[in-house]
Amino acid sequence: MARRGGGLRLAIKVVKAIDKAGKQAARDAERRQKANAREQAKAEREYQKQLREQERAEKNRINQAKHAAKLNVARTKQQFKDSLVYAQEEYAERCSERAALRKQFINAVLR
Repeated sequence: MARRGGGLRLAIKVVKAIDKAGKQAARDAERRQKANAREQAKAEREYQKQLREQERAEKNRINQAKHAAKLNVARTKQQFKDSLVYAQEEYAERCSERAALRKQFINAVLR
């Protein structure tokens, strides 16, 4: 006659399978949690990188505007200096013309 077990072995196998499945589920849940954390960290790094790039671009625009303003001021100053030099040359030329006319008039009167 075959011996019949009391079902203890079967119960132990079922408990072990349940325990194994529970451990596997816990490992899977931990893996998913770590993967989610990695994805969130990656998204945060990308967001921070995008913010830094935007700040860099804004600083670049501001620096270009400042540089353009400085160039404009320098150009205006140079134009003013050039106009002063031109005015001085014109004044010197008029003075020399007047002096020549005076000399010519004095010579004409003295003759």
